[in-house]
Amino acid sequence: MGSYRQELAYQKGCRLGVHPLGRDELAEQRRRLLAAYREYERLLIDSAQVMMGCRSRAEDVVQDAFLKLWEQGTGRGVQDEGRYLFRVVRNLAIDRLRRLSLEKRHSACSSLMAQEPAPPSASPEQRMVGSDALQQVLAALAELPARMQRVLVLSRLEGRTQRDVARHLGVSPTLVNFMLRDTLAHCRNRLEAGRTA
Repeated sequence: MGSYRQELAYQKGCRLGVHPLGRDELAEQRRRLLAAYREYERLLIDSAQVMMGCRSRAEDVVQDAFLKLWEQGTGRGVQDEGRYLFRVVRNLAIDRLRRLSLEKRHSACSSLMAQEPAPPSASPEQRMVGSDALQQVLAALAELPARMQRVLVLSRLEGRTQRDVARHLGVSPTLVNFMLRDTLAHCRNRLEAGRTA
């Protein structure tokens, strides 16, 4: 039980910006981490690219992993920073893939927001249908709490990431994901109900 509590205290201390490690110990960890990063950077990116399918995303994952470890430290008991860095990169890549998959499944808002107003060349009937759909979506949004509306605006209209929205609102990225999913489902249901009516 002691090691579990120590790890929780360590993680809590890192989130608060207080490192339970001494200044010299943290500096030594960072030196070893930087050396491992420099030595394995190309291999880390290559391995992340295999998982992510995109070099740019792989580079982001590797950089995020390095920064996470730089800020939090590697903790006590890490014998090989290189292997540890590979493990963190792998885990972050898996998390990103899961998040991307989840966002794709729940991105109905993209299709809702992609329905732009009818172009000037559209027939009066097409304009009316587009205007009605927009009014239904706006009415559906008005039924939701302000925080859910804000999540949709920040995420879909302003183009912020869910992590950035979470930081902005002071909530977890998971909560942002659920609020966005529920908001989109609500809008979709109202839009479909309007079509059948």
